[in-house]
Amino acid sequence: MAVLLVPLLTLVVFLVLVGLSARGLSDAYGNGGSISVADVSLIQDRGRLYLDAKAYIDLPVTIKAGLDNGVPLVFVLTLRFFEPTAYWFDKKLNTIERRFSLTYYELTRHYRVKSLDTKSNKNYRSLSAALRGLGDIQRLPLEVNHSTSFLVDESLSDELSEDDVFAALDFRLDSRSLPLPLQPVITSSWRLASKELLWLVN
Repeated sequence: MAVLLVPLLTLVVFLVLVGLSARGLSDAYGNGGSISVADVSLIQDRGRLYLDAKAYIDLPVTIKAGLDNGVPLVFVLTLRFFEPTAYWFDKKLNTIERRFSLTYYELTRHYRVKSLDTKSNKNYRSLSAALRGLGDIQRLPLEVNHSTSFLVDESLSDELSEDDVFAALDFRLDSRSLPLPLQPVITSSWRLASKELLWLVN
């Protein structure tokens, strides 16, 4: 009996989400969902680089329905360092990704935010509190390669070129991490991403 309940529940979730999509939820932005990134800063401490940022997350109805019906959400934070060029593509220096999951547990009625990189997690009693916790990026350690090592190593400051170095940060829902049966039908309704925030590093 328990074996039959799993595909049945999956089908119910599928039908609920498809029904929501069919009622005109063509994309997240058209349904009130959004992510915005602000208060970004890079912190250098004892030869290491850390990131502070705030991501303000508003889930649209489609994604809330999926979350409350047991669909885990994975969010990706991407930080890029690059040197812009006038006549060709930007010179890529380093790209750093951090992944976080948001899951709802019906049995205990709580939300869990988990860092998929460090495996650390925290539980919340409400979705609004969980979204605030998810978007509160504090002292996130960043591993930089030799191309951007000057950011944390003062001894390399003389080797820095005259070219400006920019950073770009975005925060988005990873629709590819959704359960496979849901992806082909509702992908367009599950696109949720911030605009890329750019700033001059040096």
